[in-house]
Amino acid sequence: MPHLWPYQAIGQPHQPAIICLHGFMGNGADWLPLVKPWADRFYCLLPDLPGHGRHLSRSLAEPLTFDRLADELAKFGESLNLAQVGLLGYSLGGRLALYTALKHPAKFASLILESANPGLTDESEREERAAVDARRAEQILAGGMAAFVEAWYGLPLFHTLQRYPHLLNTIKSKRSANEPRWAAKIISELSPGRQPSLWSRLGELSLPVLLIAGELDPPYVTVTNRMAQQISRVAVKIIPEAGHNTHLEQPEQFGQACLQHWRETLA
Repeated sequence: MPHLWPYQAIGQPHQPAIICLHGFMGNGADWLPLVKPWADRFYCLLPDLPGHGRHLSRSLAEPLTFDRLADELAKFGESLNLAQVGLLGYSLGGRLALYTALKHPAKFASLILESANPGLTDESEREERAAVDARRAEQILAGGMAAFVEAWYGLPLFHTLQRYPHLLNTIKSKRSANEPRWAAKIISELSPGRQPSLWSRLGELSLPVLLIAGELDPPYVTVTNRMAQQISRVAVKIIPEAGHNTHLEQPEQFGQACLQHWRETLA
C-alpha cells in the first residue's frame, strides 16, 4: 500500500485542485504564504515529501526512487478524489513533478516547474554529482543539520538570498530542524546523479506547462529556455530580481504568473 502523504489543504474541495511540491529540506507549509490568494479559486494541497516535515513514519531502509515517489504522488491525488489537478514543483519538488507528469499523464491537467532540471545526460557528470551528494550525506551525519545548512546556503546557487538576511536566517532555522538521517538519505538517493534524465522525454508532455526561473540564476535560465524548445504547450516566465528560489524572493510576481497559468488551464 502506498503511504498517505501528510498534507495541509487550503481552499474548497469543489474547486480545481493544485498540488504544490516543496524543495529539499522544506515542507508543505513553505507554500502557505503564497497559497492564500490562490485559495479563492483553487483547492491547494501542500504535502510533505518523504523524509520532510511530518512525513517521517516510513522506514529509513525503504529505497527512495523517483519512480516509486511518482506512483505515490499519483495515488495521493487519487485518494482525495481530485479532478482537474494542477501540479506545481520547486527544485527537488519540480524534478518529482516532471517525472510524475510523464509517468501518469492522465492524472494532471497542468504543470508548473520552478527552477527544475530534467536531469544530467553525461554519464561522467552523473557519477560526479552522485559522489558529491554521497559526501554531503556523510557530512550531514557527521556534523549535524545546522552545519550542513550553513554550508548548503553558502553555495553559489543561493547567493541571491544574501540580499534578504532576515529571510535567509528564517530559512536556515527551519531547515536545521530536519531529521539528519532523512536529509542524508534524500540528498543521496534522490541526487540528480541518480535521477533518470528526462530530457529525451520532454516532447511527450501534452498538458500545458509553465516554466519559471529567476533572472539572477543563469544556469537555470539556460535550462529553462532549453526545456521550452522541446515542449509543445509551454510558456516561460523569467522573474526579474530573483535567483533560484523565485517564490520566496519575488512572491508576488511568482504568484501572479501561477494564477494566470491556472486561470487559463484549470478554471
